[in-house]
Amino acid sequence: METIKKVRKELIDKVYKNRGSFLALEKFGRSKNISDYSEEEINEMILGIYRHKMMLLVDGDYFIDMNKVIRAECELVDVSYLKKLSLEDYKNNLHNSLSNIRTFYVKDYFLVTDHPEKGIEKHKITRFLSKVGFLKKGRGKNSTSFSIANTYDKLLFGEYPKDLYHPIKHYINGLFFNDDYYITDFEINSSFEFIK
Repeated sequence: METIKKVRKELIDKVYKNRGSFLALEKFGRSKNISDYSEEEINEMILGIYRHKMMLLVDGDYFIDMNKVIRAECELVDVSYLKKLSLEDYKNNLHNSLSNIRTFYVKDYFLVTDHPEKGIEKHKITRFLSKVGFLKKGRGKNSTSFSIANTYDKLLFGEYPKDLYHPIKHYINGLFFNDDYYITDFEINSSFEFIK
């Protein structure tokens, strides 16, 4: 399991002082008394993580039951390359060889539930992944998306780059299920066709 970003100590102190008034302790906490929680637990709850009840605050400012998640998705919008290739390489799709990709640029990540929650089955978690410290803003022409470095140079389950699965593996599976491969149904929405 990856470590999650620590919020400012002043914010944690404010939560203690206000007795957790802006947290969802009534619905999803293990106790209504704020002094029963460690700073680490409060840090998680500020970020929208309520492991005790398996609830996650998603980007639409509502909670989903993590036990109902059946699939994860990623929306890939662009990549950057290590080196320029010839026109022939582009025709043969060799430019999309994983060994030639420097950075992936994603727009959004989603969790899909088996039944609608708040009338929705596909729940955006991009803001959550940014808050916990995984997603970093892209630059230049990709400043409206998030960048993920290509560090593995490997495909996951045959057709998807492993780096794109990393946030699901650690920040969803690791945090909530203590099993990095609990949710393995993972799809990438993209026009890119990657080759080894």
